Amino acid sequence: MSLASKEAFSKLPQKLHNFFIKFPPRPFAEYSEKPSTIVDPKFNPFLPNKNPETGKWHGAKYSLRRSSDLFKMARKFGIQDLLPPMPKKFYEEKYNNKNWMRGVLTQKKQKWERELPEKLEAREDAIAKMDDIIAAARPRYKRQLEKKKKREQTWF
Repeated sequence: MSLASKEAFSKLPQKLHNFFIKFPPRPFAEYSEKPSTIVDPKFNPFLPNKNPETGKWHGAKYSLRRSSDLFKMARKFGIQDLLPPMPKKFYEEKYNNKNWMRGVLTQKKQKWERELPEKLEAREDAIAKMDDIIAAARPRYKRQLEKKKKREQTWF
């Protein structure tokens, strides 16, 4: 590090200064973007990591609140790119692909309202096939249908 970078590093807030001492900035160290093991040299302090011996997961070294505080401080100094990859997005990144009017454009509705068109269609199909359904359940119904048709034919 040159003298100018040492002076700039010493002017950082204490929390950010301590963080970069424990976890060097990105050009000097690489960090994984996915959860890894606690013995991995590339493990990310903002993500949960697994202990390979016990199989248990360790929570992130820095909680979401603490990581957002670090990100906000680093952003003030323009060095947010030097931090390890974060699980959550902040500021512009967060709002670039946001669907703002989702609830206004397509409302969720009640369950009965969402299922109503399918229910009405099923009901119409059942009414159209009603004679066949009844005939399958009651064999004598076929005779009654035939008698009904004869009456209708003689009537006209």
